Amino acid sequence: MHIRKIRPRFKIETPVSITAIKERLQNKLNDPRVPFTGTIASNYVIINIPEEQSHFWSPRLTLDCEENGNKTIIKGMFGPRPVVWMMFMGFYLAAIFLVFVGLMWGGAQWSLGMKPTGLIFSAIGAVIFILAYISALFGQKLSEKQMHDLRDFLEDTLRISTTVPEFDKIEEAS
Repeated sequence: MHIRKIRPRFKIETPVSITAIKERLQNKLNDPRVPFTGTIASNYVIINIPEEQSHFWSPRLTLDCEENGNKTIIKGMFGPRPVVWMMFMGFYLAAIFLVFVGLMWGGAQWSLGMKPTGLIFSAIGAVIFILAYISALFGQKLSEKQMHDLRDFLEDTLRISTTVPEFDKIEEAS
């Protein structure tokens, strides 16, 4: 089984200037036929799925552009909207907290010769962590087509090719 990254990343080096990249993206995003919306601020670009086509798992593409000599380096990342990302971080944090509390409480009970019933919290935390991770992978699978659409949009607009090994080799979880 191949495990995908939760937030696939890529890096592109291009001789095109940051100004030209921003102009190309802005012109394309201003076209009413383009199925994406976006924000361009300084050297940072966010490309979103429009609200009418968006669902809970819809991804967004963030680009960070920096000049390095006579070339531009574009660092891209596919990820969920901030609300979704924070929700999952909350689940992960709660799960880790429960595991820690359960281990401490259960360890204290065990060292006192009591039955370590506090360990049940560790088990609950582990289950929450695993369920959150599996649901994140499920959500990424549901947003796969939109991720490909975002990548195709970027490649077509900038006339470049992106390579994201984890993104290109998506396999079914078995």
